[in-house]
Amino acid sequence: MATLAGTAIAGVASRPDGNDQLLTVARAGTDAVTRETVQLLPETVHETTLYEISAPDSGPTVMVFGGVHGDEYSGIEAARDATEWAPDAGRLVVVPETDRVAVENDERGGIDGDLNRHFPANQEPTSELARGIWDAVERYEPAVVLDLHRSLGIYGFHREYVGQALFHSMDSHGPAIADALTADTVPWYLPFHRFTPQESTAGGPLLFQKAAAELDATAYLFETTEFLLDHATMTAQSRLVIAHVLAAHGVLEYDTGIGVAGAGAVGRETEAEIETETETETESRGDKSE
Repeated sequence: MATLAGTAIAGVASRPDGNDQLLTVARAGTDAVTRETVQLLPETVHETTLYEISAPDSGPTVMVFGGVHGDEYSGIEAARDATEWAPDAGRLVVVPETDRVAVENDERGGIDGDLNRHFPANQEPTSELARGIWDAVERYEPAVVLDLHRSLGIYGFHREYVGQALFHSMDSHGPAIADALTADTVPWYLPFHRFTPQESTAGGPLLFQKAAAELDATAYLFETTEFLLDHATMTAQSRLVIAHVLAAHGVLEYDTGIGVAGAGAVGRETEAEIETETETETESRGDKSE
């Protein structure tokens, strides 16, 4: 097993991001975009920075969250990278360190525990931080929400973990984006690392579920995995899911064949929802993630 792990890690880590053209489009700078920063929950222990990048052409608002769990650095770093991107239409809003206390402490949860259990359906969020984050979501009224995570194992392979999955609302391009991520980032010798799309119709308590249920946003929760992957690869996968979501929803002008960017149909191929009782199971370091 050690030999297999070493071979897999070396192989995946040596791969390029997998879709250099798409990332080049995302990173292409232009003087036409406007950039602003906003402090959420200012003058509190939770204070964190929101980055708003607006294109001159109209389009949807996409909100991207990293660091909802403070020890999941692949999503944090990918979200930080995205703050330097330039959308072609609409608005990109990024919060790289959503639970800043948890990030600084290198822990899954912050002062009030697991932030991603603080967004119950049809109720006020249950912590000061969650209320501050939700206030920002309501203020920006995103058409699309993407929450970036990292698990310890693989969904459908390790019973208690949810890595290499893209959970999504019913009206999303989840299956097509999952297939694109597999094509871009998963080598042939890691077949269990293919990305699995999974529809969720729950209204909470996860941030992306509440955004879908109460704001009618198209919502995604992305999970990479530590299993046989190094940090650079997990970050590359997280970076690419941001780019694919932006392209699919028309914020980047790049033909991926998905959604607004191409002929791909809205995915409704998977209909099982995330079971709430499974989501809230207690696990060792890192939970399943979500």
